[in-house]
Amino acid sequence: MDTFLESIHSRLEREPSANVILVTGNESADLDSITSAITTSFFLSRLPSHKASIIVPYINIPRIDLALRSDVEYVLSTNNINRDHLFFRDQLPIFEELVKKNQLSLFLVDHNNVALSLASLKTAKVVGVIDHHADENLYKDTANPRRIEVVGSCASLVADEFLKKVIDSDKTDLSWTQTLARLLLAPILTDTMDLDPEKKKVQPLDIAMTELILSYTGWESIQLYQNIGEAPRDTSNLSRYELLRKQLYQNIDEARRDTSNLSFYDLLRKDYKEWTVIQHSTGKEIKVGISSVVGLMAKYIERDSKEVLQQAIDKWAQNQNLDLSFVMLSGEHEGFHRQLIVNPVSSSVKDVPSQLEKVSLLELKKTPIVDTDEFVKKGGRAYLQHNNACSRKQVWPIIEKLLTQPSQSSNL
Repeated sequence: MDTFLESIHSRLEREPSANVILVTGNESADLDSITSAITTSFFLSRLPSHKASIIVPYINIPRIDLALRSDVEYVLSTNNINRDHLFFRDQLPIFEELVKKNQLSLFLVDHNNVALSLASLKTAKVVGVIDHHADENLYKDTANPRRIEVVGSCASLVADEFLKKVIDSDKTDLSWTQTLARLLLAPILTDTMDLDPEKKKVQPLDIAMTELILSYTGWESIQLYQNIGEAPRDTSNLSRYELLRKQLYQNIDEARRDTSNLSFYDLLRKDYKEWTVIQHSTGKEIKVGISSVVGLMAKYIERDSKEVLQQAIDKWAQNQNLDLSFVMLSGEHEGFHRQLIVNPVSSSVKDVPSQLEKVSLLELKKTPIVDTDEFVKKGGRAYLQHNNACSRKQVWPIIEKLLTQPSQSSNL
């Protein structure tokens, strides 16, 4: 795999007139998006129909931001993939030049509409789509394959679309199968929480692909994968592959949760989404950002201090030009807990904390753990969120309604 990635750079220099297919994941650049882009690129490069093209996996974040994705770095490093051989947003100008020369096509994985950050490549033909999000009904005349299905992980679709096809097309060289199988398996397990049906994310295809992929990993015994970590305590009823699978999931999850090398400011950047809405009371645009942080307030206050947390929150809101920012924290402390920090920046949203307190669904309770006089004076508040079922996916629609619709009910 790393040989393939390294060869892309030299081919781009040696073959300036070649057609290039840019395989890109979405802007979240999570483990599923990144591994789907890398593995799809490799698979396409092995198909006879694409031998003449240069296939490039593209990660749609600045290179420096990969360090924020500790689970991705763990999976790449344990599969001996050199991050220096990957292409990031920093190298977008290369592909903008290829668009001008009509030499670039796009293949979308883990999304099905070209991202805004790739607007300069919009004129490139989309020649493939593999995704598991809501279908936006685009590229039906140009994309082949065009596969959009509800599954837990996009990597399951990539594996189903390509793994056996590529193996059957070239049985003379199968040295790559172990690395590809291990790369594909990682996001399937993390996105489905180790195929746990109670989490309601796993689909039959995820299970089928996991069983297929495991047969290609080369993990014949527990001793062959000692570097993954300690085995689960109760192994009496687990098969060899189930044990290996659980070890892998456990260690990727531990890597994801390891925030020891990240400042609180970096944590705000690590898992962040933003929206712009029209505020019903003023008719003005309001820019809202929500950062999800693994770990609870007390952990970071003990490590840093209240002042450092607040400075980071203020700095991030300022750098993103936000009118309203939120930090959603989650972690284990005698059970799973969620917490919420609300930071109203603009005067028109100062009443948002008090409005949220009336939303019974969230079960918010004020906590002074990060409050200072200055923070409260500016309108900021910190809360314990007793409804643990409400993640960012559920909280954002509530915030959106408060901003865009008149006087919402406390039973939101």
